[in-house]
Amino acid sequence: MPKQDLNTIMLEYLNEKEDYEAFATKLKALLSELLTEAGIQFHSIVARAKEADSLYAKLSRKPYQYRSLRDVQDLAGIRIVTYFHDDVRAVAQILEDEFTIDREQSIDKSTLLDANEFGYLSVHYVVELSEKRLALGEYRRFAEKEAEIQVRSILQHAWAEIEHDLGYKNPNAVPPEIKRSFSRVAGLLEIADSEFVNIRKQLRTFEQETVEQILDSPEKVTITRDNLNYYIANDQTVEKLDNAIFQSEWLLETDLSAIVELTRMFHYADIRTFKDLSDTLSTYFTQAVQCATLLPSSLLPRQGMGVVYAVLAKLLAEGDDPQIEFFFRRFYPDLKHYEDIIQQIRVKDEPL
Repeated sequence: MPKQDLNTIMLEYLNEKEDYEAFATKLKALLSELLTEAGIQFHSIVARAKEADSLYAKLSRKPYQYRSLRDVQDLAGIRIVTYFHDDVRAVAQILEDEFTIDREQSIDKSTLLDANEFGYLSVHYVVELSEKRLALGEYRRFAEKEAEIQVRSILQHAWAEIEHDLGYKNPNAVPPEIKRSFSRVAGLLEIADSEFVNIRKQLRTFEQETVEQILDSPEKVTITRDNLNYYIANDQTVEKLDNAIFQSEWLLETDLSAIVELTRMFHYADIRTFKDLSDTLSTYFTQAVQCATLLPSSLLPRQGMGVVYAVLAKLLAEGDDPQIEFFFRRFYPDLKHYEDIIQQIRVKDEPL
């Protein structure tokens, strides 16, 4: 490429760089929305427009490959990092469905590796916005603009970043012992990637089986930290009680520390199975709401906190004085004058 042509391309890009930055930003927002709608959890989506010096170096390395700015497909770049390697395929399918794909420039680079080779390589797509999306006003300005989208799992990403940091480029240029080290690491990462996928499948199976057991035979299912988390996330009475107490449908997900505290509380209130818990929620629903009014939590609203007040209402209705006093000392150690609060919220012969 003559230097004059190179300078012409560079000048054209500098004039359009702001548009490519806007294009990359728009694609990031769109992809985030598409992946969220599909239920795909992702680690990160990074967007960038190519820096001018990087473009200049690229054009200089291959002067006869690029005749115009339109020959450069990665002026806008997106990298999507998923948690699991099977989600890479799911993301790729979304790209196939939602964008116009440049087939000649798009490639699954992992297929370039022979069985005896090592390394993790991303799935690369070169895309344009579809005609349907370009018909919308907010996307019209990006007609004829292409972007390169890379998709990889978080372990593939870790491999690529470390490989880049080590300055590793050509497998034929390193001694055999170093190549063997790379092979071992690649094998470990591949196994780890697959095992994480298997663990996720097993957890989903466990969740489904737990829900079915609770629905079919709640009196036979002992409450544990593991299955209580699923119960809180799925039970309609828990959800209704939380919303009644906090007057909001926006709640933080429950966390492990809250689950641990709840299982300890159940011990003091003689709640062992999910039937015991379900009966407690039904019997003391109204009293739980009133307990929450008189003894508000200083914590942010979180799923399952209504259960705490149901346990408290049950204990006040059915427990004796020493048991109730020990409960407050154990779970509300900073509460002063809790005897006064007990008098206000304690359930005796009639509801509060």
